[in-house]
Amino acid sequence: MKPILCVTSNIDNSYNEFGFLSKIKDKRKIKLISNEYIKELDIRVTSVRLPPNFNKSSYLNNLTYAQKIYKCKEAQLSLKTLRPFDYNYFNSFQKRFLAFSVIKSIQLMLRMRNKSLKNSCIVVYDASDMINYNIIVELAKQSKYIVFLSWDLAKARKLADYIIANFGVSPIVTNDKLYAIKIADFIISSTDYEFSSGKLVWLLDNSMSKENNNIAVNDVSYKVPWNTFEVGFSMELIASILCQMQERDIEKALKYNGIYLKEIKFNNNVIC
Repeated sequence: MKPILCVTSNIDNSYNEFGFLSKIKDKRKIKLISNEYIKELDIRVTSVRLPPNFNKSSYLNNLTYAQKIYKCKEAQLSLKTLRPFDYNYFNSFQKRFLAFSVIKSIQLMLRMRNKSLKNSCIVVYDASDMINYNIIVELAKQSKYIVFLSWDLAKARKLADYIIANFGVSPIVTNDKLYAIKIADFIISSTDYEFSSGKLVWLLDNSMSKENNNIAVNDVSYKVPWNTFEVGFSMELIASILCQMQERDIEKALKYNGIYLKEIKFNNNVIC
């Protein structure tokens, strides 16, 4: 398998700069965190930290430079910085793994409240955002009551037609926030918004602040059978490992490798 380049950044100190001076400054901030070997998998994992410069051009420049100086141009990327930026560089398996993790964590949180995906209303906001596509597909396999909350109603209706044709589920399409949030049992959000008190919310943009009166989630962690790795196995690292294996079915890949969902989190705080 290919070596893996794990990329992190302190998104709490994010900035948006592009230019000659910022390029020089950013290069100095790219740091090697660790260089480890997973014996059981025969994989070398290099971990680096990028400056939290979330200008699109600067982000790409910094990522490319990190690959170059640590000789990881052919490595499989494991990106865990600002998720809306990282998502553009995920491969198809990594995108599906994020979707799987989101839906699996929602399923477990609903179960703790004596509910299920089949009898709960799941609102996706904004349903027309690309980061929500694989999540919607995964959700449609298990849920019958889906609401697409979107400002782009034409795009949302086109997506709803696709879901109806392929999964036999008829999502409600609306731009009425008050209505959608009121009936929601769980909200998957790629867009920042102050949701009603007491709502369960999965925040795909991990820069969003947690609402005081809501149970907000933006990450999960997995338990793995390998004990030789010191940095820890993020959701993104697991995806970068599994995508290099032959099994395309995520559930089967996890079971075969003895990997299980461990924690549902908001940043580093464990929710359940």
